Amino acid sequence: AQSRWPGSVAYMPQHSTVWDLTVRENVALGLPRDAVRDDDVWWALERAQIAGEIRHKGGLDVSVGPAGRLLSGGQRQRLGIARALYSRPRLLVLDEATSALDEQTEGLIGEVLDELRGEATVLAVAHRRSTIERATWVAELSAGRVVYLGPPAGAPALRR
Repeated sequence: AQSRWPGSVAYMPQHSTVWDLTVRENVALGLPRDAVRDDDVWWALERAQIAGEIRHKGGLDVSVGPAGRLLSGGQRQRLGIARALYSRPRLLVLDEATSALDEQTEGLIGEVLDELRGEATVLAVAHRRSTIERATWVAELSAGRVVYLGPPAGAPALRR
């Protein structure tokens, strides 16, 4: 368990920014090279369901190109998820983080989020039914007001 504050909160936006850096540098963004452990980068890539594709492309030292152009949109999103997971956060905030993924990959990421139960609190802003159904607790908003707070099964959005 992580005992320091830096990295204990991670944010994953709807559209992940990827820089013209290596895979390793994109995942461990901002950390000096000597502070980055490849095993930790691979752990994050595995959990984000992109490790196999990164191995196929040549590994952690491969550049992703300007704005990540050498990766597909889904791969860029999963690289962003790996970045969010890299610090093993205690609070993970997802803002429509799986919206750019196909259903199968979203399901795999959902399984990863399920595995985080007990390790991290995940706060997800989502419209996808499958994401809402995975939640332990749902707050449904309408016009800036909470219209439902409770288990997913009772959420009005799921009854529509």
